[in-house]
Amino acid sequence: MELIEIEDIQELMREEEYLAICQGDDSVAQEALENARIYVQAVADSYGLDYDESDAVLRLAVKKRTLAELYIYAAEWTTAEQYKTETSQLLAPLAPVSSASGELPKKAAGYTESGRTDWQGYR
Repeated sequence: MELIEIEDIQELMREEEYLAICQGDDSVAQEALENARIYVQAVADSYGLDYDESDAVLRLAVKKRTLAELYIYAAEWTTAEQYKTETSQLLAPLAPVSSASGELPKKAAGYTESGRTDWQGYR
């Protein structure tokens, strides 16, 4: 398994942004990367998938989530939310289509419940 390195994350950002967030301390990026791995691994586990960073989708999801973690650290909430959304969108198609009972597991990122039929809208 080829692990993602901090250099892979640096390539996704402008040098100025990386330096502004990390202030020359690569441990900030390393912690963001580890947090992203934990998150993506938890989602993969909930979907019944083996976590493997050489898988293109999981690899990209870890990178996007790492960026989200870095922007959370920098209190850049809008940018962080954008990367969190992109991560979810990448992982959603990996969710199991149905469980043994025929229903989508409630843990799955793509899970939604249908609304009530008696809902009359806003008044």
